[in-house]
Amino acid sequence: MGKASRIMYTIANVFNWIALIAGIAMLVLSILGLAHVLPEELASQLGVATLIYSILTIIVAIVIIFLVRKAKQKGSSKGWDILFIVLGALEFNVFYILGGIFGLVARD
Repeated sequence: MGKASRIMYTIANVFNWIALIAGIAMLVLSILGLAHVLPEELASQLGVATLIYSILTIIVAIVIIFLVRKAKQKGSSKGWDILFIVLGALEFNVFYILGGIFGLVARD
């Protein structure tokens, strides 16, 4: 179960990197949309809400990536597994939830 937990955390971390890249792309597009550089059809879809959402997506992805790296350096524990279950539920990332559950089962 410990190996399954590590694999789930790795898969979840890949999705966090994808979310980070998507957040950066949204940030750039929303800035270009607010500057009226993009075509009108696309610029009308992008606004301040997209800008704020992209900034929040970037911040959350960076924080979670940092926490995963810190957990790997210190070695996983029950506390980390519970934290990742909660973060997985908040982020709607099934792989963090499964990794946390598998980690808890492996420690019992």
